[in-house]
Amino acid sequence: MLGEETFECEPVPGGVAAATHHGVHDLATWALSRTGLPADYADALDDPSWDAVIQAETDEALTLTGKDVGTPILHFEPPGGTALFGPVISRLPGEREALELWEHVVALSRFPGFAELKRSLRERPQLPAFGVPPGEAGLQEDWHGGSRRQRP
Repeated sequence: MLGEETFECEPVPGGVAAATHHGVHDLATWALSRTGLPADYADALDDPSWDAVIQAETDEALTLTGKDVGTPILHFEPPGGTALFGPVISRLPGEREALELWEHVVALSRFPGFAELKRSLRERPQLPAFGVPPGEAGLQEDWHGGSRRQRP
């Protein structure tokens, strides 16, 4: 539901994310209520007591991958399995394609020497909030350092 509200709607004035339009706390409260969870869970967003827990989990993930990665970090076959950043995709695959993609990602994770596949040319995500409707490819951009901002 949160993904639908954030990405599968028309672009929001002032930003592409619903959180920009609604505010993060209000968006979280709305999402929690739609799923039947207590709305006061949204208060954890501003509760600093979670900071140490989140930092510890982030640090643990980065010890498995190295620090030059983003999210998501997937840990395969824990505790001893490989952890990888990704996959990063711009198009929504069909069910059959998604299964095939996942099987290949798992296979790569099982090869002990596998480290990285990468390309900086990326399409904007196939999401209405980014102005890319289903069935169309987004504008291709050359990303630098995990960002589509161009180098000076």
